[in-house]
Amino acid sequence: MSLQIMQREVDGIYLLTLSGRLVLGEESNGVRGTMEKLLASGASRIVINLEHVNYVDSAGLGALIEVHRKTKAKGGRLMLCHIRPNLKQALTIAGLLPLFETSPTEAAAVASF
Repeated sequence: MSLQIMQREVDGIYLLTLSGRLVLGEESNGVRGTMEKLLASGASRIVINLEHVNYVDSAGLGALIEVHRKTKAKGGRLMLCHIRPNLKQALTIAGLLPLFETSPTEAAAVASF
């Protein structure tokens, strides 16, 4: 299953909903490309909803780290929401969870801006 990326905007906050596998190749490159376009357009408040991501490999984790770094470098803010237990465990084991702002729900993430 490939990765689907649905994008929408609510009150100047860009919401990306990912569905599928966030892995090496087109999937992780798609996340990077989508984020680059958003940042180039001036977007600075972004939420990535991971509720429907069923698998993440090291390249997928790398893509999340990269988009987080680029967002911060442009003065923006990136939040992850609906992190499934398997991804949360991978981020925790890798010592990466504290790097990200997280929220249990998309609504809570949007409200935090």
